[in-house]
Amino acid sequence: MTKKKKFAFGALLLSLTLIVSACGGQASNTEGAASGELPKTNKVVIGVSGGDWEKNIRQAALDKFEKETGIDVEVVTGTDAEWYPKLKAGNGKNAPYDVLILQPDTIQRAAGANLLQPLDTKNVPNLADLYPSVEDRFTKDGNIYAAGFSMGQLGIVYRKDLVKTPPTKWTDLWNPEFQGHVAVSSPTYSAGLQFFSGLVHALGGQESNAADVDKAFTKLADLKQNAVAFPDNSGSIQTLLERGDAWLVPFWDGRAFAMQDSGLDVGFVYPEDGPVAAVASWAIPKGSKNLANAYKLVDYLSSPDTQKAFSDLSLYGMTNKNVQYSDTLKQRVQVGEEAYKKLTWVDYATATPKLAEWTDRWTQALGGGK
Repeated sequence: MTKKKKFAFGALLLSLTLIVSACGGQASNTEGAASGELPKTNKVVIGVSGGDWEKNIRQAALDKFEKETGIDVEVVTGTDAEWYPKLKAGNGKNAPYDVLILQPDTIQRAAGANLLQPLDTKNVPNLADLYPSVEDRFTKDGNIYAAGFSMGQLGIVYRKDLVKTPPTKWTDLWNPEFQGHVAVSSPTYSAGLQFFSGLVHALGGQESNAADVDKAFTKLADLKQNAVAFPDNSGSIQTLLERGDAWLVPFWDGRAFAMQDSGLDVGFVYPEDGPVAAVASWAIPKGSKNLANAYKLVDYLSSPDTQKAFSDLSLYGMTNKNVQYSDTLKQRVQVGEEAYKKLTWVDYATATPKLAEWTDRWTQALGGGK
């Protein structure tokens, strides 16, 4: 064989060897993916609400998780309104977050757009101990898309020193004795939309029935003489109560109890015609770059010990049935499956497309707004 032929034959053998090696390596990666093994990383990116919420979740969970696992936790503060467009733009790929705290309407939209990673007990074992009445809300076509976390409930906070007869139901806000002393938020603020949903249901209706919505707006117009302000954030609500400008406001239980602990003389009632769910839940975006760590973190956040720690700081009920609440919290907060089954949930599938229209009607009914 000539030198030229030997060289050509050697080059051919080398090429075949490289091809076989490459194919072998590719088969190995495929086998790893098929086996269900997730790439190991040392980081997880979590999006949470800012302010006290961030402070509480760091203290209750994130700092401990980082120390116990050695996984770096990068915290990004924000809101659903910021996060959802970014998930939508990514279309399930290269998500900028691994875990997000989301509201029910965002979970519904994101799951419908195939932007969330389904959860199961294999990857999130504590999922099995979360209340069914909550998790059913995040289940679609047999897949669970979020792990319920803090169970905020909208009721009525009121000044105990100014209100002679405490309210017991939503429609008590219309009582003549409260003329000029009720503050209500518009549907553009989550507490306002939840209150409107509570009113629709208190009147025996459903948001999906146009006649029931009309009835609620007619009732709302009768509240005009009692309405004194239209707050669009929690700070404004607290200021109105502190000054005594407002005596009664639809607000969340945990926030009301925090006001009590700060020294404000307020009471809180869960309306007998149905407190409204204000649930914050954990979801994993599709395209998470640190999926294995995202699963670990959601499972950690769903554990009874972590949830108790957060409950002690936030004064909210939680979703894990094994949480051992403090005696103080048990005396104040309605928790457990029986209580959660009675909650009114906003029909976001109906409400979200109608939000602008409902806000205009709300302004027309009350003559107020931002």
